[in-house]
Amino acid sequence: MADDDRQNHEGYRRFREALQSGRLEAGMVVTQNELCDLLGLSLSPLRETLVLLEEFGLVEIKPRTGIRIVYPEVAFIRENYQFRIMIETYALRTFGETVTPEWLAGMRSRHEECRRELGGAVPFEEALPHMTALDRKLHRDIVEALDNRAILETHARLQDNIGMAKRVHQRSVFRGQLLDTIDEHLSVVEALERGDVEGAVASLAAHFRGATHRVFAI
Repeated sequence: MADDDRQNHEGYRRFREALQSGRLEAGMVVTQNELCDLLGLSLSPLRETLVLLEEFGLVEIKPRTGIRIVYPEVAFIRENYQFRIMIETYALRTFGETVTPEWLAGMRSRHEECRRELGGAVPFEEALPHMTALDRKLHRDIVEALDNRAILETHARLQDNIGMAKRVHQRSVFRGQLLDTIDEHLSVVEALERGDVEGAVASLAAHFRGATHRVFAI
């Protein structure tokens, strides 16, 4: 990878970290100098990073005003979910032909363990990151079946975008919402266990409908 590419990706990583930590917030307007300080970048790498962020639809450059961090409106969320659905539906048809019994058994076991934790076996603050990581793994494993780095990187960015939208709109996460996610995931797993790939695709689509609703449920 060229040096410029590394700088762009490093700037993007720092931007995402600043959003996750709350140092940057959706809708905020900052100057280039302020963003340099926040991200720990000099002006030249920042400008290269801004090109990437603007291309990804994460910032808007306002002449004489500053840099606006995009606020995830309904259209932003819909577009990112639609793109994810396209990728994962396509990937699931490939994944369904190659998925192993070991993966299915492991995924079922981990979901049942998360269900047990969310049922009160551990404090909610401990159960939440376990479920978040499992959710990301299930979806990533499906997309990895395509063996296409460009698609995988795009999918990861879409997941990050949706995560940002959840932090803005979904102020709290409740056990019931995560238990719904477990049920939806297991519906996909069960269809794959039966060898019903199209059934798994239908369950995945239902999961995304439920996930979209949960973003705005609070």
